[in-house]
Amino acid sequence: MMRAPLPPQRPFDLELLSNPTLPLIVVPPPAPEAQAASSNSTPPDPTSPMTAEPDEGEGPEWPQLTPGQKAGAEPEFDPNEKPDRPGISTDPGTSTVCLPQRLKLILAKISDKYGAVKVTSTWRPPWRARRGSYHKRCEAMDFRVPGVRPRSVIEWVRALPEVGGHKVYWNGILHVDTGPRRPW
Repeated sequence: MMRAPLPPQRPFDLELLSNPTLPLIVVPPPAPEAQAASSNSTPPDPTSPMTAEPDEGEGPEWPQLTPGQKAGAEPEFDPNEKPDRPGISTDPGTSTVCLPQRLKLILAKISDKYGAVKVTSTWRPPWRARRGSYHKRCEAMDFRVPGVRPRSVIEWVRALPEVGGHKVYWNGILHVDTGPRRPW
């Protein structure tokens, strides 16, 4: 049996403990009927799609296209969305502390241009990141610019010489990393 390596130390997690304004994450217990069904059934089949690892673009953070939405269509965004605050903000549990200076400068330029940026993901543990992902080394970030068309933001970001990999996901999240210059 081979064990997975432990994730790297993340000193920026300590800021979550020192910030009492963040809400506690509460995970509700499974419904009683779900517990009864799972205790009376046979063990799960490891080849079943419900227990298999998600494919490259699937998983809880990247839901599937909605019915009627075509791949390559304009990404979803709310033109009336207002930022929580000006400047750079992050989703709970996300930190920009681990980002290399190159990505911090890109983030600052985006914030200067558009007024507000919401970072949704930086470092990811190996079990949650795709194979070859720059998120495993905290050399990638996913973000949104509230109220601005994602494709116009990525066009502007693409022109920055320090940007490596870049992409707009169908749900309006933008990705930038420190890898070789490429769209994917």
